[in-house]
Amino acid sequence: MNQLEEARKEIDRIDDELARLFEERMKATRSVAAYKKENGMAVFDESREQQVLARSKERIQQPDLKEDFADWIQALMDLSKKKQRELLNVNKVAYCGVEGAFSHSVTCRLFPHGEQISCSSFDDVFKMVNDGTVHYGVVPIENSNAGVVGEVLDGLREYPVYITQAYDAKIRQCLLGVPGSTLSDIQWVYSKDQAIWQSRKFLDALQVQTVCYPNTAMAAQYVARENDKTKAAIGAKENAMLYGLELLAENVETDSSNTTRFLVIAAKPEENDEEYSSLLLTVPDAAGALARAINVIAAFDLNMDALQSRPVKSRPFEYFFFVQLAGRTSRENIEACLGALGAVCTSVRSLGSYSIRKDEEA
Repeated sequence: MNQLEEARKEIDRIDDELARLFEERMKATRSVAAYKKENGMAVFDESREQQVLARSKERIQQPDLKEDFADWIQALMDLSKKKQRELLNVNKVAYCGVEGAFSHSVTCRLFPHGEQISCSSFDDVFKMVNDGTVHYGVVPIENSNAGVVGEVLDGLREYPVYITQAYDAKIRQCLLGVPGSTLSDIQWVYSKDQAIWQSRKFLDALQVQTVCYPNTAMAAQYVARENDKTKAAIGAKENAMLYGLELLAENVETDSSNTTRFLVIAAKPEENDEEYSSLLLTVPDAAGALARAINVIAAFDLNMDALQSRPVKSRPFEYFFFVQLAGRTSRENIEACLGALGAVCTSVRSLGSYSIRKDEEA
């Protein structure tokens, strides 16, 4: 055995011991999380971290290794904080919007005993899931009439999250105005861009100006606050009662089958094999590159239910693809497919396997 092999063998031995100690440390983290939960304490304790970092430097004899060891301990503490957040927030679910938004309604339906956390943007939902502030996030991925929600596709690519469930909700849009207003009074309509698109035929006939808002419930809040008979909002019927508005028209969506698919996202994949699976991939800029990827998917007896393209930020006219698969979605088959796709794609990442639940309306 030469010197290199001996050194590597020693590193392997040390790594085995480090792995054992890491498991012990994370076990202690669970006890810390349980105590903090019982006593209403915050996860982050700055004074404690400073003490741990100072002590870590004292433990190292070689001066040139003191800062390196402190950096390593900081990384371990960051992992510990993330695990504590996961343990403390197992019942917390984030959604984008306010009370009355379709995302809120769906979140309540999927997690009736969960603590719903309102976010101002889809990106905030992804951030909270990623850092362990909440256990799950609920986001809309696509509407049957208005198409895909680009910001959500961006979030799936930018954050290391997984899809654990999907939910198809029938969407009934209504026109909501201030008390005493009529259809003939309305000149301006406010709502989420997708809701406006879903109701385009009705709005064109009404001959009004439209203004996009972050979500439907916020638009209803705005109209109620303005108390202007010329302004109305498109949203769920429940918003009329929530915000003191009148129902001027029901079912204004162009297509009665109007349905939005929502995704439940988490920082870790579910372990169970499910009916559907999704991938994100990019392919080389070459003729037939995407076709080769599609052929690989077909070779593993997988049906491509959806293929959505989205521009890659900061790289003009380059695209990534969101793929939903059905068929042989067992973990073994998906992993084998991912391996084969690696040979023809520039990048490929699994988003996990999940079921799709369908309901009458949200």
